[in-house]
Parts: sequence; C-alpha cells; structure tokens
Amino acid sequence: MYAAAALVAAGAFVLGVVVGIVPQELVPALFVPLALATEWYLQASKSFCAFLALLGRYSFEESDDRGTVEDPANREADQQYAVRITATAVVAAALVTTVVFVAL
Repeated sequence: MYAAAALVAAGAFVLGVVVGIVPQELVPALFVPLALATEWYLQASKSFCAFLALLGRYSFEESDDRGTVEDPANREADQQYAVRITATAVVAAALVTTVVFVAL
C-alpha cells in the first residue's frame, strides 16, 4: 500500500507539472516518491525488510533473543541484499526521473 501511495504521489506530481501547477524546475524532486515506491514495492514483493536487515535483525518484536540474526554469514547476506534492493530502487528512480525530465 505504501508503494502504491508513493506511486500515486509521483503521478500527481507529474500531472501537476503537465498542467502547470508545479514548476518544471522541480521535476528532479520526482526522484523521491519514485525511489520510495520502488523500494517499498521490492521489499513487499520479497517479504524482506531492508531496515531490519541492515540492523542485523529479523523482527521488530521485543523478545528474549530480540530477533537478532546470529550467524554472521546470514547477517552479511541479508545486509548485502538490502543494499541491492536500495541500489535498484535508486537507479530505477533516477532513470525514470531522467526520462520524465527530458520528456517534459
């Protein structure tokens, strides 16, 4: 739902530029909702939380083991995957923002 909301915000932003409500100079700001939409979509589709992975955890729940990933190899793999998801989102958002900027 968050990804969809961010995508709707990006669409509204582009529509605002097209109809002249939003200045065309602000098109690079489109990057933010696009990056968030992509990041949130990728995390949801993989049932993976990048934030937890970067913390070395697997749960927000407070418990005796505090949801910590104990195996260093697994923790590193999770952290690398989190970085890949975020890098993918950043690159995708940058490409779409560039295309929109050039098209408008």
